[in-house]
Amino acid sequence: MSIQISNAVWQHSQSTGRARLVLLAIADHQGEIGAWPSMKTIAKMVNASERSVQRDIQTLQELGELSVEIQNAPMRQQYKSNLYWVTLPGVTELASGVTELTAGVTELASGVTAVGVRTITKPLLQPLLNSYRLPEDWQPRENDIQIMDEHFPEIDLKLETHAFRDYWAGISGARAKKSDWDATWRNWIRNNHKRQSQSNQPKNDWNELDRWAKEQDGKNAN
Repeated sequence: MSIQISNAVWQHSQSTGRARLVLLAIADHQGEIGAWPSMKTIAKMVNASERSVQRDIQTLQELGELSVEIQNAPMRQQYKSNLYWVTLPGVTELASGVTELTAGVTELASGVTAVGVRTITKPLLQPLLNSYRLPEDWQPRENDIQIMDEHFPEIDLKLETHAFRDYWAGISGARAKKSDWDATWRNWIRNNHKRQSQSNQPKNDWNELDRWAKEQDGKNAN
């Protein structure tokens, strides 16, 4: 599959210079569930500094030719690489046709998909690809703020947003990744309202918040 993706880069990419080399390096690693070469690996391949590669990746994102999921590589290490997707004509069609894969993708530092022992079907794969940690610059949407303020005027939305960000920044593992952070925030506000209505506990009782978050994970799993 990486050969087809590399061909798409040569045929359709608008990138130039070193940015083109970075995109080719990522394409060389990309399999059915993306690519996750380390920044060090990419820098070595294109003979540039890691900081230069970071700037090139930003350029490729701005061109719409590369999608980046921060620290979302399907690997078991605590500190994960980014997960990359080349988004060019001819590439997305390849990805959309994948319904069943044989995967051994947990431990390869190079980011190359390898053959393993278990089958991953597309419905099981999608949550892995679509979930991600709360971005550092995330803010609730203005429309969501207006709706929550209208329904729950007694809640300090600004304060709760700070609590929301701090809570999820401190969570690790799979629980720290969500596919829709806007919906997670809205549920946070609704449940904060319920907690205030049902008890006299402080709004930000962290044990209670942790219990609620685990309940939400259980519901999502079902």
